[in-house]
Amino acid sequence: MRSLVIYVIITCFAVWIGYHRYKISQFTRSRSKGSYNISSSQKNITDEYQFYNRSEQNRNGYFEFKHIVYKYGLCGNLQTPPLKRPCTPYLHVHPYQNEQFILLQGQLSYHLGATIHSCDIHTCPSPIIIPPLVPHTFWMNDNQEDLILTIRIEPAYRTYGLRAESFENIVGAHRDNVLNLWQAFVFIENIDTYPVFLPLFFSKLFIKTGSLIGHLLGYQVEYDEYTTRNFEI
Repeated sequence: MRSLVIYVIITCFAVWIGYHRYKISQFTRSRSKGSYNISSSQKNITDEYQFYNRSEQNRNGYFEFKHIVYKYGLCGNLQTPPLKRPCTPYLHVHPYQNEQFILLQGQLSYHLGATIHSCDIHTCPSPIIIPPLVPHTFWMNDNQEDLILTIRIEPAYRTYGLRAESFENIVGAHRDNVLNLWQAFVFIENIDTYPVFLPLFFSKLFIKTGSLIGHLLGYQVEYDEYTTRNFEI
Protein backbone atom coordinates (compact mmCIF):
# COMPACT_ATOMS: atom_id res chain seq x y z
CA MET A 1 0.00 0.00 0.00
CA ARG A 2 2.80 2.40 0.91
CA SER A 3 4.56 1.67 -2.39
CA LEU A 4 1.34 2.43 -4.28
CA VAL A 5 0.97 5.77 -2.51
CA ILE A 6 4.58 6.69 -3.29
CA TYR A 7 4.07 5.65 -6.92
CA VAL A 8 0.94 7.82 -7.21
CA ILE A 9 2.71 10.82 -5.65
CA ILE A 10 5.71 10.49 -7.97
CA THR A 11 3.44 10.06 -11.00
CA CYS A 12 1.38 13.14 -10.11
CA PHE A 13 4.56 15.16 -9.57
CA ALA A 14 5.96 14.05 -12.93
CA VAL A 15 2.66 14.96 -14.67
CA TRP A 16 2.69 18.37 -12.97
CA ILE A 17 6.25 19.02 -14.16
CA GLY A 18 5.42 17.84 -17.67
CA TYR A 19 2.36 20.07 -17.82
CA HIS A 20 4.36 23.14 -16.78
CA ARG A 21 7.15 22.42 -19.26
CA TYR A 22 4.62 22.05 -22.05
CA LYS A 23 2.82 25.23 -20.99
CA ILE A 24 6.09 27.20 -20.96
CA SER A 25 6.92 25.93 -24.45
CA GLN A 26 3.65 27.44 -25.69
CA PHE A 27 4.28 30.93 -24.30
CA THR A 28 4.50 33.67 -26.93
CA ARG A 29 7.33 36.06 -26.14
CA SER A 30 7.81 39.41 -27.87
CA ARG A 31 11.28 39.95 -29.28
CA SER A 32 13.05 42.87 -27.58
CA LYS A 33 16.69 41.73 -27.57
CA GLY A 34 19.05 44.43 -28.79
CA SER A 35 16.59 47.23 -28.00
CA TYR A 36 17.69 50.49 -26.45
CA ASN A 37 14.27 51.03 -24.88
CA ILE A 38 12.03 48.38 -23.35
CA SER A 39 8.65 48.74 -21.67
CA SER A 40 6.90 46.55 -19.12
CA SER A 41 3.56 47.02 -20.91
CA GLN A 42 2.39 46.34 -24.45
CA LYS A 43 0.31 49.52 -24.19
CA ASN A 44 3.16 51.59 -22.76
CA ILE A 45 1.16 52.65 -19.70
CA THR A 46 3.57 51.64 -16.96
CA ASP A 47 7.27 52.35 -17.28
CA GLU A 48 10.24 52.28 -19.65
CA TYR A 49 13.91 51.35 -19.35
CA GLN A 50 16.54 52.99 -21.54
CA PHE A 51 19.94 51.29 -21.93
CA TYR A 52 23.13 52.90 -23.19
CA ASN A 53 26.92 52.37 -23.31
CA ARG A 54 26.56 48.70 -22.39
CA SER A 55 29.92 47.71 -23.83
CA GLU A 56 31.71 50.35 -21.75
CA GLN A 57 29.69 49.52 -18.65
CA ASN A 58 30.45 45.83 -19.00
CA ARG A 59 34.19 46.51 -19.26
CA ASN A 60 34.14 48.73 -16.19
CA GLY A 61 31.98 46.58 -13.95
CA TYR A 62 28.89 48.74 -13.47
CA PHE A 63 25.38 48.98 -14.89
CA GLU A 64 23.54 52.24 -15.52
CA PHE A 65 20.24 53.00 -17.20
CA LYS A 66 17.43 55.53 -17.33
CA HIS A 67 14.08 54.58 -15.81
CA ILE A 68 10.91 56.44 -16.79
CA VAL A 69 7.66 55.96 -14.86
CA TYR A 70 4.76 57.35 -16.87
CA LYS A 71 2.39 59.81 -15.23
CA TYR A 72 -0.56 58.28 -17.10
CA GLY A 73 -1.82 54.77 -16.54
CA LEU A 74 -1.31 52.28 -13.75
CA CYS A 75 1.86 53.63 -12.19
CA GLY A 76 0.74 57.25 -12.14
CA ASN A 77 -2.57 56.48 -10.47
CA LEU A 78 -2.15 58.15 -7.08
CA GLN A 79 -5.40 56.57 -5.85
CA THR A 80 -3.58 53.22 -5.76
CA PRO A 81 -1.36 52.74 -2.69
CA PRO A 82 2.31 53.05 -3.75
CA LEU A 83 3.33 49.50 -2.85
CA LYS A 84 0.46 48.08 -4.93
CA ARG A 85 1.45 49.87 -8.14
CA PRO A 86 3.12 47.63 -10.75
CA CYS A 87 6.13 49.94 -11.11
CA THR A 88 6.97 49.96 -7.39
CA PRO A 89 9.58 47.31 -6.53
CA TYR A 90 8.85 45.24 -3.45
CA LEU A 91 10.76 46.41 -0.35
CA HIS A 92 14.08 44.58 -0.68
CA VAL A 93 17.81 44.40 -0.02
CA HIS A 94 20.86 43.61 -2.14
CA PRO A 95 23.53 41.73 -0.18
CA TYR A 96 26.47 42.88 -2.31
CA GLN A 97 25.49 45.58 -4.80
CA ASN A 98 25.32 49.34 -4.30
CA GLU A 99 22.63 51.43 -5.98
CA GLN A 100 22.59 55.12 -6.79
CA PHE A 101 19.57 57.14 -7.95
CA ILE A 102 19.75 60.54 -9.62
CA LEU A 103 16.38 62.22 -10.07
CA LEU A 104 16.11 63.97 -13.44
CA GLN A 105 12.42 64.88 -13.46
CA GLY A 106 9.29 64.54 -11.35
CA GLN A 107 8.45 63.93 -7.72
CA LEU A 108 10.08 60.94 -6.04
CA SER A 109 9.24 59.08 -2.84
CA TYR A 110 11.64 56.44 -1.61
CA HIS A 111 11.78 54.12 1.35
CA LEU A 112 15.36 53.85 2.63
CA GLY A 113 16.04 51.92 5.81
CA ALA A 114 13.27 52.80 8.25
CA THR A 115 12.43 56.19 6.71
CA ILE A 116 10.29 57.36 3.79
CA HIS A 117 11.54 60.46 1.96
CA SER A 118 9.88 62.64 -0.67
CA CYS A 119 11.71 65.12 -2.88
CA ASP A 120 12.00 66.78 -6.29
CA ILE A 121 15.03 67.69 -8.43
CA HIS A 122 15.80 70.64 -6.15
CA THR A 123 15.62 68.81 -2.84
CA CYS A 124 16.71 65.22 -3.58
CA PRO A 125 20.26 64.19 -2.69
CA SER A 126 22.26 63.70 -5.87
CA PRO A 127 22.91 60.86 -5.91
CA ILE A 128 20.71 58.98 -3.48
CA ILE A 129 23.07 56.25 -2.28
CA ILE A 130 21.74 52.84 -1.26
CA PRO A 131 24.39 50.63 0.37
CA PRO A 132 24.13 46.82 0.45
CA LEU A 133 21.71 45.28 2.95
CA VAL A 134 19.65 48.48 3.39
CA PRO A 135 15.91 47.93 2.71
CA HIS A 136 14.60 50.20 -0.04
CA THR A 137 12.06 50.85 -2.76
CA PHE A 138 10.70 53.92 -4.59
CA TRP A 139 7.64 55.28 -6.40
CA MET A 140 6.11 58.30 -8.12
CA ASN A 141 4.90 60.80 -5.53
CA ASP A 142 3.06 63.23 -7.84
CA ASN A 143 1.79 62.67 -11.38
CA GLN A 144 2.11 66.17 -12.78
CA GLU A 145 4.93 64.86 -15.00
CA ASP A 146 6.72 61.59 -15.72
CA LEU A 147 9.19 60.39 -13.11
CA ILE A 148 12.68 60.03 -14.66
CA LEU A 149 15.65 58.55 -12.83
CA THR A 150 19.16 57.50 -13.69
CA ILE A 151 19.98 54.32 -11.77
CA ARG A 152 23.53 53.03 -11.34
CA ILE A 153 24.37 49.62 -9.88
CA GLU A 154 27.83 48.36 -8.98
CA PRO A 155 29.54 46.06 -9.05
CA ALA A 156 27.72 44.50 -12.01
CA TYR A 157 28.31 40.78 -12.49
CA ARG A 158 28.13 38.79 -15.72
CA THR A 159 25.62 36.09 -14.77
CA TYR A 160 23.86 37.13 -11.54
CA GLY A 161 22.82 40.19 -9.57
CA LEU A 162 21.09 43.22 -11.06
CA ARG A 163 22.38 43.72 -14.61
CA ALA A 164 21.03 44.69 -18.02
CA GLU A 165 20.16 41.12 -19.00
CA SER A 166 18.12 40.58 -15.83
CA PHE A 167 16.07 43.72 -16.51
CA GLU A 168 15.54 42.67 -20.13
CA ASN A 169 14.08 39.35 -19.02
CA ILE A 170 12.03 40.52 -16.03
CA VAL A 171 10.54 43.43 -17.96
CA GLY A 172 9.94 41.23 -21.01
CA ALA A 173 8.15 38.54 -19.00
CA HIS A 174 6.01 41.21 -17.33
CA ARG A 175 5.17 42.77 -20.70
CA ASP A 176 4.15 39.41 -22.16
CA ASN A 177 2.09 38.41 -19.09
CA VAL A 178 4.17 35.28 -18.44
CA LEU A 179 5.58 36.33 -15.07
CA ASN A 180 4.05 33.84 -12.65
CA LEU A 181 5.13 32.76 -9.17
CA TRP A 182 7.67 30.12 -10.21
CA GLN A 183 9.23 32.37 -12.85
CA ALA A 184 9.47 35.12 -10.24
CA PHE A 185 11.33 32.80 -7.85
CA VAL A 186 13.87 32.00 -10.59
CA PHE A 187 14.39 35.68 -11.43
CA ILE A 188 14.60 36.86 -7.81
CA GLU A 189 17.19 34.27 -6.82
CA ASN A 190 19.33 35.15 -9.84
CA ILE A 191 19.26 38.90 -9.25
CA ASP A 192 20.22 38.36 -5.58
CA THR A 193 17.49 40.75 -4.44
CA TYR A 194 15.58 39.62 -1.37
CA PRO A 195 12.27 40.77 0.15
CA VAL A 196 12.46 41.90 3.76
CA PHE A 197 9.35 40.19 5.15
CA LEU A 198 11.71 37.52 6.59
CA PRO A 199 15.23 37.71 8.06
CA LEU A 200 17.76 37.51 5.23
CA PHE A 201 18.84 33.90 5.88
CA PHE A 202 15.24 32.64 5.76
CA SER A 203 14.39 34.90 2.82
CA LYS A 204 17.29 33.42 0.85
CA LEU A 205 16.21 29.89 1.81
CA PHE A 206 12.61 30.60 0.80
CA ILE A 207 13.59 32.09 -2.56
CA LYS A 208 16.17 29.35 -3.24
CA THR A 209 13.59 26.63 -2.63
CA GLY A 210 11.09 28.30 -4.94
CA SER A 211 13.78 28.82 -7.57
CA LEU A 212 14.79 25.15 -7.52
CA ILE A 213 11.17 24.17 -8.13
CA GLY A 214 10.90 26.84 -10.85
CA HIS A 215 13.97 25.49 -12.66
CA LEU A 216 12.60 21.96 -12.36
CA LEU A 217 9.39 23.16 -14.00
CA GLY A 218 11.37 24.60 -16.91
CA TYR A 219 11.58 28.30 -16.10
CA GLN A 220 14.81 30.05 -17.08
CA VAL A 221 16.88 33.03 -15.96
CA GLU A 222 17.24 34.30 -19.53
CA TYR A 223 15.28 33.86 -22.76
CA ASP A 224 16.67 34.41 -26.24
CA GLU A 225 13.78 36.65 -27.24
CA TYR A 226 14.70 39.18 -24.54
CA THR A 227 18.44 38.85 -23.96
CA THR A 228 21.08 40.94 -25.70
CA ARG A 229 24.14 38.70 -25.92
CA ASN A 230 26.59 41.35 -27.07
CA PHE A 231 27.15 44.82 -25.65
CA GLU A 232 27.21 47.00 -28.73
CA ILE A 233 24.34 49.20 -27.60
